[in-house]
Formats: sequence, C-alpha cells, structure tokens
Amino acid sequence: MPGNTEDEIDMKIRIGKTLSKLLQGGGLTLKVLSQRSGVPASTLSEWKANRKPKDPIQVQKVASCLGVTMHFLLFGEEDEQETLQKVIKEKFFQGTFEVTLKKIKITEGEEE
Repeated sequence: MPGNTEDEIDMKIRIGKTLSKLLQGGGLTLKVLSQRSGVPASTLSEWKANRKPKDPIQVQKVASCLGVTMHFLLFGEEDEQETLQKVIKEKFFQGTFEVTLKKIKITEGEEE
C-alpha cells in the first residue's frame, strides 16, 4: 500500500479473525464470553466484525477470559517482548541463589 511502512501493515488489528478462532477453538459463543468477561455481547459482535476496540480494559477482560494476552487478541500473534518478560519472570528467577558481598574499597577514616 502506498505511504504505509512495512511495520504499519504488519501491525494491523486483527481482532475479528482472532476472536472468531478463539471462540471456535474453545467452543464458546459470544453470549457465554460476554457473561464470563462482563463485556456486552454487542461490543464483542463489533469486534468480531473487526471494528477497533475503544476500551482497553474490556480488551484485557476478554483476553483474560480466553487465556491470551491483549496483544495476541488484537493482532493474532504473540508479542516478542511479552514472551521475553514471561521467560524472565518464570524461568530466570527459579531455583536457589547464593549472594556474596565483598567490600572492595575502604573509605577514609574507616579501620579494617
């Protein structure tokens, strides 16, 4: 498309297609998702028609109910930064750590 960068084209909202796949995969209807998330069925229906969401809080509620991130719900793909942050939180800090403190400089007026 003239005037659009590759990043702009790649980051188009695909909530309609993603929502449809998630509903089908989970055997859910808009009505059931509406009841679980607290987001009106009419709003979900608009999103399913790929209309851009206006309320990020509603997007988060629906994403949580579906077990996906907001980014995935909106764009149909995982955000690489979110994946990295998740690995750091879940994997990096697991286990037992040993911390050693070593004084490397003595300040003036301090005795050893």
